[in-house]
Amino acid sequence: MLSKKIKINSALTETAIAFDPQIQLGGYSNQSWKIPEGIELESDYAILKFYAPTAKSVAVRRYYSEGPLTELTPGDDGIWTLKIPSQGERYSPLFFEVDGVYVLNPMSEIAWSHGHPINIIDFPHKGNDYYMCKDVPHGTVARDIYYSEICNCYKGCEVYTPPGYNTGEGKDYPVLYLQHGFGENESGWTHLGKINFIMDNLLAQGKAVPCIIVMNNGMVQTQNGNGTRHWDAMKLESVLVNECIPFIDSHYRTETDKWHRAMAGLSMGSMQTSVTTLSHPELFGYAGIFSGFLGKLPGIGDDDNSHFLALDDKKALFENYKLFFRCMGDEDDFIGQFNDECKMLREKGLAPGDWEAHKEVIYQGHHDWNVWRQSARDFLELVFK
Repeated sequence: MLSKKIKINSALTETAIAFDPQIQLGGYSNQSWKIPEGIELESDYAILKFYAPTAKSVAVRRYYSEGPLTELTPGDDGIWTLKIPSQGERYSPLFFEVDGVYVLNPMSEIAWSHGHPINIIDFPHKGNDYYMCKDVPHGTVARDIYYSEICNCYKGCEVYTPPGYNTGEGKDYPVLYLQHGFGENESGWTHLGKINFIMDNLLAQGKAVPCIIVMNNGMVQTQNGNGTRHWDAMKLESVLVNECIPFIDSHYRTETDKWHRAMAGLSMGSMQTSVTTLSHPELFGYAGIFSGFLGKLPGIGDDDNSHFLALDDKKALFENYKLFFRCMGDEDDFIGQFNDECKMLREKGLAPGDWEAHKEVIYQGHHDWNVWRQSARDFLELVFK
């Protein structure tokens, strides 16, 4: 365990997530396999498998870490199983417990969410393949590293470049800065949101403008002089504006005016998007507020909503934004706050019918990736046009 009193290096803390599916373990070719893959997937159900031969109980929570606990059934081979229906869902987290202790299933897909590694499940759904990996030209996702004077440490961002970028002849591209939600990191939009596949498919269909997509960690950590660290979501604005955007513009072929720069985010990232774009209309001409908050969230942001002042100048607002996209799932726990902000905008004469740039969408779903993937798809079809 690393001491909090030393300067922690990213080479010691970064982790990798596999592209290929997990393979069975326990033997070599032509030998019997002991440990199967953690999920046997069908279109409308899945069989969860967990190898724990000495365990007294294995159970799983679905959707939430504090959700209902369902027991798996033990087998003579040490493999515990449970059949679960899709229940119309495509994506959901899984939280396993062995003898009452939360653990990861190493044989199942792993991603980063809820502030730690988690297992996930993704059901295929006919007619909902817009985020699947298809036989189309693919873009590239790379990790870039830059030093932040503001945070006194290195920062990593993931950068998607569209098909043809690496073989292009000097063409400059617009840039979308895309933020994740609370408890996630810069890997969320690729590993969970499938944003690279969504964009690949839209481009192949001619439905989106080719652009660079930059994903930063919005759980911004600051390294103090004594080696301690703390996080502050509201620091993203200054890191993005003063450090990341200049870094991206100096390392990639970008269009650098506001009409070729957008920002979008989900949940906490939507709050960061609202604050940043409304505070810097000289930098951004498009905003995407997914499951989305105009005001700062209690416990994450402070009480200063001075960025709301931009909403009082309708003339400037109408001139400054070509797209102001807001959306929410109809079963989202935050639908009340969303509706309150809709009312505020209507009272200011900024409803979608009054403000051409304002798009408002209600999706079927909760506060999860099943909504956010759709949000990103629809936003990408509109931005930079």
